[in-house]
Amino acid sequence: MIDLICYVVIAVVAYHIGKHWAMWKFSQNISQNPDHMIKVLEQIKQINSDIDLHDMPEDAIPLEIEQVNGYVYAYSKTTGEFLSQAHDIEQAVRIASQRFPGKTFWHPSLKQDHQTA
Repeated sequence: MIDLICYVVIAVVAYHIGKHWAMWKFSQNISQNPDHMIKVLEQIKQINSDIDLHDMPEDAIPLEIEQVNGYVYAYSKTTGEFLSQAHDIEQAVRIASQRFPGKTFWHPSLKQDHQTA
C-alpha cells in the first residue's frame, strides 16, 4: 500500500514538473521568436475555420446570422448580401430559399433537416 502511495506521489510530481517545463519552453519560444508563433497561430486559426466549413456542401452559401430585437437577419457570409429576416434561424433560411430558388444555404447551428437545397 505504501508503494502505491509513493508511485502516485511520484506520478503527480512528475506530471507537474513536466507541465511547468512545457509552459516554460512555450514561453521561451514566444519571447525568442514571436513572428513564428504568430504564423503558427494564424495557421491554427485557418485550420479551425476550415474545419467549421468542412461539413458545408460545396455549392452552399454560408450564412452570417445577426439577432436584433427578437429578429434574425441572414446575410451571405461571402458577399455580405442581405438574404432574409425572420423570428428564428430556420424560418430565415426558408425565406431565403424562397427568395433565391435553387440556392443552398448553410449555417453550423442548423440541423441537417433544416438545411435548404
